[in-house]
Amino acid sequence: MKIIKLELDFLIGPIIKDVFSTSKNKLVTGVDIIDNDLDLNDLNDKASALYSSFYEFDKDEACRFNNTLAKEHLDELKELINKIKNRLNTLNDGTFELNDLVSEQLHELDLQ
Repeated sequence: MKIIKLELDFLIGPIIKDVFSTSKNKLVTGVDIIDNDLDLNDLNDKASALYSSFYEFDKDEACRFNNTLAKEHLDELKELINKIKNRLNTLNDGTFELNDLVSEQLHELDLQ
């Protein structure tokens, strides 16, 4: 059974794609039912772009996380993550299991 990891990181996730598909010439999860679902991939792209927008670069190219901006958009991010989880649960035919690291990350953002 394939483990699908949900995690937020800069320009990555929340669905972690860790298999390079030579036929698609991009990273995928390796689970066709996930990789071929256009709605799910659209939600994933939106969540990734939103989370990545919380990072800022200064003139020296140092990268830092903007907690204020994250707080302002936290509800929107949570909504996207919930839609992703619901879609994954709907698609799950027993071929994959979720490793949900994103719930703890969202909880920590809520506490900051």
